[in-house]
This record gives sequence, structure tokens and C-alpha cells, in this order.
Amino acid sequence: MTMEPEDVRPIPGANDSLVDMALAATLIPRRPFGAHKWGVGGLLIVGGAPNYFGAPILAALAAQRSGAGIVNLAVPRGVAPVIAAAAPEATFVTLSETESAQGARRASDDIAERLEKSAALVIGPGLGQDESSDGLMAALFGASTPNAGIGFGIGPSVAGASQRKGLLGSSKRPMVIDADALNWLAKQNEWWNLLPAHKCVLTPHLGEMARLTGRSMEEISADPLGTATAAASDWNQIVVLKYGYTVATNGDGAMIANDAPRSLATAGSGDILAGTIGAFLAQGLAPLDAAALAIYVGCAAARRVEATTGTLGLVASDLPLAIAMELAELERNEVRENVK
Repeated sequence: MTMEPEDVRPIPGANDSLVDMALAATLIPRRPFGAHKWGVGGLLIVGGAPNYFGAPILAALAAQRSGAGIVNLAVPRGVAPVIAAAAPEATFVTLSETESAQGARRASDDIAERLEKSAALVIGPGLGQDESSDGLMAALFGASTPNAGIGFGIGPSVAGASQRKGLLGSSKRPMVIDADALNWLAKQNEWWNLLPAHKCVLTPHLGEMARLTGRSMEEISADPLGTATAAASDWNQIVVLKYGYTVATNGDGAMIANDAPRSLATAGSGDILAGTIGAFLAQGLAPLDAAALAIYVGCAAARRVEATTGTLGLVASDLPLAIAMELAELERNEVRENVK
């Protein structure tokens, strides 16, 4: 079979590694005796607009199957019952659906209270791109928005918000920034200054990376490893570029996927990846390690599901249980090695 140009895996440099089973086995979280659900990973997920409430469900299910001890969902009050039916083990921060600056601040305060108990955060799955989500993001990151005063918009009373970091900008918690949260950031001037350095895992696909960098998708796809590495260095963050052989990098070195299942070209697979990375962050993995392990188990889970569904039949909701099975395989291999 002839390889197409995009089928060629990026060549690792001196500081880069392929994310294979051997590497993944060194990263898998281990629970101590007497572990408690908060102690092994409390994760907060912020997202879920009325038209996109499936995204936080997928992120939550993936996080739960990836070992997060407790998953909290900060979602609009109107969609919480539907999400709860699909993810009954999750707990909720129900956000008011009011169209006011005061409502945005109140939502931020509610999120802050639950974040204080959590070990990590995922923001973006199903967040939406309307005035309400703009205002909430501005309240969380401390930036002003072009539509200030509309929906959740921040009005004149906090007009200086763009001059300071908000709750998430000053947070010490590691976080995954995904989907519409990335799209919101891309609209802000010098958006990277709103983020806490070295604490964020940004998970763009080609279109989102183009918006964040101002480069074309063609330029990015021609050199995904170089583009991601340069961006991570410039932004002082971890970048996970979802294209072909997914790349995770902190700017100094990169973790390159050992596989590129085409079955993952399906709605919701990005939410699964975000939830999985978030779970590993909540269990104490360093951001680059959390991204690398999530890349491995996500690709391996896709291949596991493909054995039944083929490439075309996989849907994102197939993946959480398959991810758990791949983690179990890593655990079993560790036991075998210890017995030798």
C-alpha cells in the first residue's frame, strides 16, 4: 500500500519520544492503599451549552473511566438533568442562565468554590460561542469582551478586567483548555498572557490552531511537530495538536503518537481526549505526561473498538470503556513484570 504524504509520522528529534505501550506503562497512575475519591483525582469540567450538552457528558465519562475519583460538572442549570441521566456518578455545579454581568460573576464564584476542592480543570467541551459563554469566559480569565454588558458580558463596573488575570489566570490548578474555550481565547489580544504559565494543556485541532496562531491550516499540516513545538515555547504551555499522529509538546520536547487511527475522525473524540487528559492531571501526572498517556490510551482504545465496528462505525461514546480496558491492560502488564 502506497503511503500518502500525510501518513508519514513526524520524525522525533533528540528531545522527542514516541508514545508507545512501554512509555505509557511508566506513566499510568497508581492508587495508594486507603485511597479516597478526592485524593485520587477531583476533576472539574466547565462547559455544556443547551445545544451541545453531549460534549461534557463524553468528557465526564472519559474522565471517570480514566481514573478520576470524582468528576464535577459546571453546566447551565437547564441541561444538568439531562447530563445527570447520562453520567449519574458525576456531581454538579449548576450555573444560572441569567443574562447579566452579576450572573457571570456569580457563576465564576460558584466555579471557584468547587475548583478549590478539585485537583484539575477541563474547560471548553460544549461551551458554545455566544454572549453568555463570552461573558463567563471573561469572568473566569479576567478579560473584557467586545460585547461587554450583553448576556453574561462584563459591564463597566469591571471594565479594567483586561488588565488583570481572573480566577483561572491566577489558579495553581492544572487545566485542559479545549474546543470553544480555545476559540474564545483566539479572539483576545495577547491571549497567552491570560493563562498561568506551564499549567495549561491546550488541545487544538487544525482549525483551532490556525485561529490561535494566525497561520493557515495548510502551513500547520505541512509541519505539525514544528508548529506545535514553536507555539508551546512561545505560549509557555503544553500544546496537543490533534492532526494525524497527534503531537504533545512543552516546547522543549515532544511526545508523538505511535498510531493515527482514522476512526477518531468522529464527533466527540476531542471531548474524550480532553476528559482523559483532565483525569490524569487530577491524579497528579505532569501536564506533558498526562497528555502523552491520554494520547496512547485513546489511540489504543480506538483500535480495540475498530475490531468490532471497523473504521467507519466507531462513535465517541464507544471509547470510554475501551480506554478503561487499555488502562487495565497496562496494569496487568505491570503485574506480570513484577512477578518475573
